[in-house]
Amino acid sequence: MMNTLIKLFKKYRSIGVVGNSNTAKSSLILSELIDLKQKVKDVPVYVLGVEPNIETYLTLKGLTILHSSDDILDLKIRDSVIYIDEFAALFDVRMASKQTDKVRKFFNRIAHLNNYVVISSAEVNFWNKFMCSLVKAHLVKRIEYNNLVRGTFLKRKVQNIAGNTSDYRLDIPNEVYYVITDDNLVEMKTFSYDENIDSKRDTINPFLKLDLSEELKVEKEVEKEVEKKIDMEDER
Repeated sequence: MMNTLIKLFKKYRSIGVVGNSNTAKSSLILSELIDLKQKVKDVPVYVLGVEPNIETYLTLKGLTILHSSDDILDLKIRDSVIYIDEFAALFDVRMASKQTDKVRKFFNRIAHLNNYVVISSAEVNFWNKFMCSLVKAHLVKRIEYNNLVRGTFLKRKVQNIAGNTSDYRLDIPNEVYYVITDDNLVEMKTFSYDENIDSKRDTINPFLKLDLSEELKVEKEVEKEVEKKIDMEDER
């Protein structure tokens, strides 16, 4: 099966990853990057912004971990693939921010040094008209329509995806994503979950461990505390 990034990089220099938090955006891209590295061994792959608990695994798979944004901004890297998680932490892409010239120069420099870049951000309205003019290929996960900007090809194509059951968001499972570009057909794809690149795999929700008896016990303790306070107020 053709790697999605390889297919897109044949035409596009930059790829965006779009989606809400906790929708496996990083897992999707890292799995694609690992596969890309296996298929194109002579192209270096750099990643910035990944969690420390998966760095060792990514290194074993041939990816190079960057630990400073200066390594990206200095752009001494060339002839490589670069993944930047939370690109909004590097640049403010709003037109009023007066950083748009810096952003444009960054992408021009990427092309000049023959690099290919994947960027992601969960910031609301990050994918505005300016960013969509620079990045014209996207991998899209679950996303609220209001987080996209009116008048962009990205919002138009996301909202018009057939079969979506929500009026407010593109509501899809974590293993599903769409490939959306400015001039090609929208494609639906899936990817396999790999716990080795899930940085949140060890995160535990303590409330899920409570069974019904424990919940009732907690409720009774709360009731006792309330009754105790009522009794104290009555005594006064």
